[in-house]
Amino acid sequence: MADSSIAVINLGSQRVGGAVFGRTPGGDLILKRYAFVEMDGDPSVDVSRLPQLKVALGELVNRLKIRGKKTWCAVPGHPVFSRFVKLPPVQGDKLAQIVEFEARQNVPWQLDEVSWDYEVVTKSDLGEVEVVLAAMKCEPLNEMHEEVASSGVSVVGMDVGPLALYNAFRYSYPDVDEPALVVDLGARSTNLVFVDGDKFFTRNLLVGGAAVTNAIGKEFGVQFTEAERQKCLQGFVALGGAVEDHPDEGVNAMSKVMRNSMTRLHAEIMRTITFYRSQQGGSAPKRMFVAGGGSAAGYIAEFFTEKLKLPVEVFNGLRGVQLDRSVNAEAAQVDAPSLGELSGLALRGMGSCPCEIELVPDALASARDAARRAPALILAGLCIMGALGAAIFWFKSADAAIQNRSSSLQAESGRLTKLATDIRQLDQRQEELRVRSGQLEQAVTDRSWWARLLNELNQRFDNDLIWLTTIEPLKDGKPLTAPLWGGGNEERSKDDTSKSGARPAAPVYSLKIQGLYRGNAEGEQKVVYDFAAKVAKMADFAVPDFETKRDEYVKVDSGVEEDRYAYHFEIKMPLSKPLQFK
Repeated sequence: MADSSIAVINLGSQRVGGAVFGRTPGGDLILKRYAFVEMDGDPSVDVSRLPQLKVALGELVNRLKIRGKKTWCAVPGHPVFSRFVKLPPVQGDKLAQIVEFEARQNVPWQLDEVSWDYEVVTKSDLGEVEVVLAAMKCEPLNEMHEEVASSGVSVVGMDVGPLALYNAFRYSYPDVDEPALVVDLGARSTNLVFVDGDKFFTRNLLVGGAAVTNAIGKEFGVQFTEAERQKCLQGFVALGGAVEDHPDEGVNAMSKVMRNSMTRLHAEIMRTITFYRSQQGGSAPKRMFVAGGGSAAGYIAEFFTEKLKLPVEVFNGLRGVQLDRSVNAEAAQVDAPSLGELSGLALRGMGSCPCEIELVPDALASARDAARRAPALILAGLCIMGALGAAIFWFKSADAAIQNRSSSLQAESGRLTKLATDIRQLDQRQEELRVRSGQLEQAVTDRSWWARLLNELNQRFDNDLIWLTTIEPLKDGKPLTAPLWGGGNEERSKDDTSKSGARPAAPVYSLKIQGLYRGNAEGEQKVVYDFAAKVAKMADFAVPDFETKRDEYVKVDSGVEEDRYAYHFEIKMPLSKPLQFK
């Protein structure tokens, strides 16, 4: 049976973490085992990092027993350049070209010197696209990949730490629907991950635990290793306000040094929040989570609660992950804030994730290219051999098959000819019926025109200050209907026959609306003009210039006589299309 476990490694600046996950039948993650290996010294000194990383990876692989296993890795956030870019609406096949152009403009190195990738963050209703670019120089990426591969594991992909943490947050906290900020307190730097629905934003701050340790060492005149040990054993962040000092003067002084360092970090966080809201259109966070090794410092959550005025809690990277029986549950909960990136990497190993950016080192790219070509080469050889055998067989049987096919086609041709004759006769009959049905459809449409028009006119009333008394269709300015009290027929008949000798011009149809409006305190005639403006916007009328030629379409009696209850008005507007008024 194939091994379904997922091995992951997080390449931290001061601590290398690894874990082995499994997948439950329901599709959830299950943690089988995990381990952390610390690296000594100042993580900001790059000279000693690679040798220590190699030793730490060897120890980690042995403890997790993952030698030879396919493994996902995450690189830290500080060597990765990331930029969020908004793009105009583009079609899918052109998006990659636009993103590559933006990458050349934004990435501070030549594209042939870096490994880069992008992910679509959001798409607006107008088609605008926001993407996140991530790029890392090939040299340090290849060095990290070489050290991991030399430890005996098979690297299948390399993710970015902050983005893996974002995937873990979306998996572990699906119930958080308000804007949130995840602060990953690392040794060399701090990663900020803003989560606002489907939108996210990340930024790396070069302020981390090493800066706190250096400040302690400078204050007490001790080496980095000793300062780090004292910080881990007794360090905590001093609280502001009237709080009783620690009885040990050394511990109390160290807590104040740590508070000063955290105050610098708070200032950087506030600047990033302001940038995120002003430049990226994001929302201010309503909740905050602290993650990473720095979250273990005493009173760190209380410090940020005091400074940011937000509810702050420690991030639980195992909130949505089940624990295997072999895992110590109490120890796992203590280490849960540092397991976020590992959980996010395990999600990459399972398949689909909200963010799937990958930085591909040269060796991995070459291996993938070779693996991609190998099946094609094997298949090409098999195809050539199969084609030769098939050609020999085909030439032998082609003649007999052609003769048999010719006879069947002739019989089929006679049958289809008869069917074609029947179809032509049915087409002619269908055309006759279509012409007749078209006349009936037009009659039904004309009959319902008045009902629809009157209904739409009725919907244009806003109050009871106005009512209609007459609605009459006009042709070339003259009524089409007989008057209600006789007369007028002779004039219409004379006009219709006066030009019988010449070709008549296209008639102009319009509608005359007469009515009354009551005196009111809202501008008297304004109710009529407002009603006429709404009528002019109806699809049945062609009045694009109503606002500029309003007086040509509307005539209103002035309502200044106090002894009258209502005043007359008349509206004439051309119709957009002629209709048969019968």
